[in-house]
Amino acid sequence: MTFSFSRSLRLLKKPQYDYVFQSAKKIGMRSATLLYRINNLEHPRLGLIVSKKTAKHANERNRFKRVSRESFRLMQNSLPNIDIVILSRGKIAESDNQALFSEFSDAWQKLIKIK
Repeated sequence: MTFSFSRSLRLLKKPQYDYVFQSAKKIGMRSATLLYRINNLEHPRLGLIVSKKTAKHANERNRFKRVSRESFRLMQNSLPNIDIVILSRGKIAESDNQALFSEFSDAWQKLIKIK
């Protein structure tokens, strides 16, 4: 069991994001929306979209991405084979790291149930 976050676990190109957007299912969270779609691989993949509208400063956007990736990295072995895109929403600057981590933990538990 590995907990790395290699390139193979990331959505990197526009067609990969478009694949998820074509017929995505949603999980709503306070600070983000999680879009997901089953993939044909043997592992989950993660993509992030964090707009300047939801976090004015780069350090806020980077913190959100860092917490998102870390949460995904720790749960990747439990998740089914899905592509996930996390869209920031609301004022993510108002949420602290622990609150964000808790939100993501709840979302991952919902995704584990779709196996």
